[in-house]
Amino acid sequence: MELTGNLSDFALTDILQILALSRKSGTLSLESGGVHGRIIVDQGRIIQASMRPGSPFSERLLHEDHITPENLSTLKQFASKMEGVWGLKELLLESGLMDIEALESAARRHIHDTVGALVNLEKGRFGIELNYLEPVDVLDEVVLLYGLDVGEVLLGAAKEIDESKRDELLMASKSVAAMSDNGLNAWRQSAVAEERVQEEPRRSQPVEEVKEEARELVAEGQDRASRLCSLLAELRSHSFEAEVSLLIMRYASEVATRGVLFVVKDDEVCGLGQFGVTATDNGQAPDDRVRGIRIPIGQQTIFDQVIRTGQPFIGHMPNNHWHAEMLKKIGGNGAPLSAFALPLVCNDQPIFVFYGDNYPGKSELNGIDELVALVNQASIVLEKLVLERMINELRQRRP
Repeated sequence: MELTGNLSDFALTDILQILALSRKSGTLSLESGGVHGRIIVDQGRIIQASMRPGSPFSERLLHEDHITPENLSTLKQFASKMEGVWGLKELLLESGLMDIEALESAARRHIHDTVGALVNLEKGRFGIELNYLEPVDVLDEVVLLYGLDVGEVLLGAAKEIDESKRDELLMASKSVAAMSDNGLNAWRQSAVAEERVQEEPRRSQPVEEVKEEARELVAEGQDRASRLCSLLAELRSHSFEAEVSLLIMRYASEVATRGVLFVVKDDEVCGLGQFGVTATDNGQAPDDRVRGIRIPIGQQTIFDQVIRTGQPFIGHMPNNHWHAEMLKKIGGNGAPLSAFALPLVCNDQPIFVFYGDNYPGKSELNGIDELVALVNQASIVLEKLVLERMINELRQRRP
């Protein structure tokens, strides 16, 4: 599943936090002007990062005098003869040019510096391909086996940037560290429960099948509960509206096959971001199509319903003109869809609406109750953020 968006809406620090706290794996790509960045995350830890234009890891080893240009040329020639069996890491270790400690230390510095540079990108696009670790050039790059903690990387990046962003990065790194501890405790509890299940005596086959089915249901419920608790705790640490909306979209992508984030304006809702919307034959990017969606408030739509009542819509997508216009943009017009529209409210006014569905209609919206609970808590967090800003402004106005 791919998530896409703009760095002006969601900062790289926010994206990395969510990937770390949910312990997800995938490839994060960034484009800003002529800069192309890539960060590979495995189980919430960064295992490789690169940026173009920029030097690959092999050139770093040259600059730091770990190897000579002649060494590198010889290693690559040997690797070519072996037809891809050997990578840079194996060649360096087997040749004795570097030991594992020195190699991994250099790789960690390379990741720190690369992510630190990418954090400074404030405009451009990002894409996250979940559960896909993009192959790297093994003769120029090295993948860390156990990866780096995101909080550690952000903390290192904070030392290299200006003061305006330093406090934000420090807060993000502390948030990841605290939530990693909570996630570890939840993992331990799940492991204990699994161990108990495995210790149960084996019985007749029909009984075992029933028990296995029950275990799966219990495990699924425990996983959702643990995930929800982690996200609720994460919500309390955020200090920007974009962070809150990105976190909700992240969880919504686990409930629905695709979704769209709408911002509520005076007389219409407008598409802002998306996940799971596929490209069309005419080549128009999903983000561009989503931003072209405009649905008037006051028409009989699910969006008007949730804006007027402040209550979520969950059910079959009704057939009407404006729904059809939206589905023409993202696909699925005429298909029987199960959908939801959830309002994110601040001071009794919806400011965002999260839409999701099960297009092409072959899956269930599992986890929708947890998503509704998360959105309700997010509304409380937004009100808290607005109140804190008002208090700070009043304090600054005092003589």
